[in-house]
Amino acid sequence: MTEWRDAEEAPVQLPDKVPDWRETVSTRTGLRIELQWDGRRERTELLEVRDLSNGQRAVLTIVNTHRPADPSRRIRMAWVSWNPNRMQLSNPWHRGATATVETVRHEGDAHRIRVGEMLDCFTGDWTTFEPHRDVEIRAGGRWRRGKLRWRYNGPTHDRAVMVVDVPFYEPEWGAPVTYKRMYRWDPHTLRPVGADQPDQI
Repeated sequence: MTEWRDAEEAPVQLPDKVPDWRETVSTRTGLRIELQWDGRRERTELLEVRDLSNGQRAVLTIVNTHRPADPSRRIRMAWVSWNPNRMQLSNPWHRGATATVETVRHEGDAHRIRVGEMLDCFTGDWTTFEPHRDVEIRAGGRWRRGKLRWRYNGPTHDRAVMVVDVPFYEPEWGAPVTYKRMYRWDPHTLRPVGADQPDQI
């Protein structure tokens, strides 16, 4: 993403009604889109994705989510032209879809927490990093920048779960998607940026 500019509507006819929420892209995959509409930045849902005959990708989404007082700008659906230079994608599910770079695990990658794992880290105290702490995570065979949001502390200092937002490039979209991930704390696979002591978070 290079700059925030208003999204452009795509030449696709709107459906007569909002798609069933159980069948939307956001419900099935966890993906959300952030764009600018009428001068306002909005983080909203992806209802449907369509690749057009002209090579353009169009996404059906909800706009005017801030519900301005002006009735002429009511909340509504819109087909917009996907532009990775003006929009951002994210997946806020902790245990959501696997990113393309995560399909093959490499030696030395950070350990992603599975369902039911390390439950003792969620019964004690936790640390919140506001707005975040810059870290590097070993994933997909190399180090990647991410934003540490929370640390859930286990019974000992070296046992913890780290909640990190990390962007992974997705070829399908030609852009990075920011995934929310839960990793087992290990200074060899997750380290603060620019710290003299990488084991201190």
